[in-house]
Amino acid sequence: MGTPLRAKVASAVGAALIRPAVGRFAATILGNRIPFRGLTVDTSDPLVHDGVKAALLFGAYESAEYRFVHRYLLRDRDALELGGSIGVMTATIRGLLNPGRRHVVVEADPRLATILRRNLELNGRRDVVVEEVAIAYGTDSVRFAIGPTSLGGRIDDSQRAGETIEVPAVTLAGLIEHHAFDDFCLVSDVEGVEWQILREDAAALTRARRIIIETHDRDGYGGYEAFLEELPRAIPFRQIDRYGCVAVFDHIEDVANGKR
Repeated sequence: MGTPLRAKVASAVGAALIRPAVGRFAATILGNRIPFRGLTVDTSDPLVHDGVKAALLFGAYESAEYRFVHRYLLRDRDALELGGSIGVMTATIRGLLNPGRRHVVVEADPRLATILRRNLELNGRRDVVVEEVAIAYGTDSVRFAIGPTSLGGRIDDSQRAGETIEVPAVTLAGLIEHHAFDDFCLVSDVEGVEWQILREDAAALTRARRIIIETHDRDGYGGYEAFLEELPRAIPFRQIDRYGCVAVFDHIEDVANGKR
């Protein structure tokens, strides 16, 4: 079977399997302890979407980000992670870091932060600092829209109806200074907030040596393709790999010196 046909078949099979009904069934059979690439993920909280459960079961959860973290995480550097969600990527990162390296993760939704901590504990991942704050600028706090599942939360910078909570805000620069980070690896998946960081806090991004980022479209800023083009124009980084909306950037000094 040729590669293009094989890819189409795999995609079709994946679409058939990664369905909410499959996730519900798997969670029931497995007692809401779903295996994922060497981890065990507690999905007992109703916030965990059934589609997420199915994706975990078949190893497809955040697949591009997972592959890039495994391939490109700087294991001999501290890690700063923006957007921890239910803790799957957090547990993965902590397991890859060398002993003694620091790991700070930001999760704005306190409900998800609780699930994240539970999954860290379940997998024996210690020494992770969880910051329940949102990355934002020009304010001490933000309205955070909380959805009915783990997929719905985001900073609410509109006047849309829906349940919101007030979350403390911190800038990326402030977070870096608070934890005295330098020469670190940044892993980011913050639902479009990356645009605001790039426009208002670009100097803070240059403190990282490598950036692994899932990008998003954001109203008033642009699409993820535009973001991936703008980042290396705004700061001294060069893209070294990409799959769809997930990309890896290295500080241009490291590229030039052949360090990475």
